[in-house]
Amino acid sequence: MYVAIYNIGKKKNIGSIVRSCVAFRVSKIFVVSRKKNQVNFFGHMGTCEYITIEYFSSMKELKTHLRDNGILLYACEITSSAVPVTRRPFENKDTAFLFGNEGTGINDETLSYCDKVVYIPQYGNGTCSLNVSVSCAIILHHFAVWADYPEVGISGKKFVLNKCATKLERYLNPSDDLLRQISEKRAQRAATKLASPDWAAPHFADPSPDLFPG
Repeated sequence: MYVAIYNIGKKKNIGSIVRSCVAFRVSKIFVVSRKKNQVNFFGHMGTCEYITIEYFSSMKELKTHLRDNGILLYACEITSSAVPVTRRPFENKDTAFLFGNEGTGINDETLSYCDKVVYIPQYGNGTCSLNVSVSCAIILHHFAVWADYPEVGISGKKFVLNKCATKLERYLNPSDDLLRQISEKRAQRAATKLASPDWAAPHFADPSPDLFPG
């Protein structure tokens, strides 16, 4: 299971989404249209250390990545054609759930990239929608139950917490996935440099006639 976030504005919501992702065994979070230094994971409570976060420049780039890896994309939005998540209309354990802006939601252009749209039914009419981080937790729970993920053990009044590898350990023993990300980033930087109009092969001027008199 994967989560994609696009145009979410409030940092506390992003942090809460990360925490829910770790709780419900999400493999990766995909951040769309923002660079790493533009995202604040306020309130993640240390959970960022337990999950891989990848960045994509556009929905088109994300969709290409998902398609190449056999991952379906489900939008989480209230629309006339959306399917209630309570029906658990899932088809593939390799599914990514897309969450959008707190106020405007997911626009039609972005929805066009999605394979299906799901929503959370409400039973009281005092609010028009749930907070995006709350919606995320509910949908991920439904999917985790459907996928039959094994429940984590309990110790006292908490769930058992696995020891997380330190930054030094990850640096000394990088995973295959991390090595792939590093390779892709290097390739992207090289391609960007080559495409830049400011970049050109070294140019050497003709030797000065004063240095080489004829």
